[in-house]
Amino acid sequence: MITESQIEDILVQMESDEFEDSFVEDQPDFWNYLNSEGFKGLSEEEKQMMFFIHSTIYHTCSKYLESEEEFDIDQFQEFEDQNWAVREDKANLEETMNEYFQDYTEEDLLAFAEDMLVVDEDSEITELGKEVIFITAKSYIDFITQSSE
Repeated sequence: MITESQIEDILVQMESDEFEDSFVEDQPDFWNYLNSEGFKGLSEEEKQMMFFIHSTIYHTCSKYLESEEEFDIDQFQEFEDQNWAVREDKANLEETMNEYFQDYTEEDLLAFAEDMLVVDEDSEITELGKEVIFITAKSYIDFITQSSE
């Protein structure tokens, strides 16, 4: 299970000048997925936030779970379909998020994604962008942590 302090440790490393982000090289199929037609409606700021969140998830899980799960688009999409089904079952994103958090093993990773997507008057993240990025992040967490459970 990933902790908040482990996520913070990775964030500190990512801010360092010496840090080389290997997310794109290590996860090229997932990177291509994040750049696919399904995300073309996101603004540039939303895309940057999506990449940052997923890179952080990847590096944290790689270091602390020793997760070297090869990306499999079919497996990932199974998680994504399950997560979108939960969303479609709920009246709004807040209810959906409550459902996602209930008894979730990787609560700190999910909370990280949620915190990064706070929408306020200064935010350039739309409600729709928040929903798409959050559900994609939840699906990626599900996928990348499946082998460590």
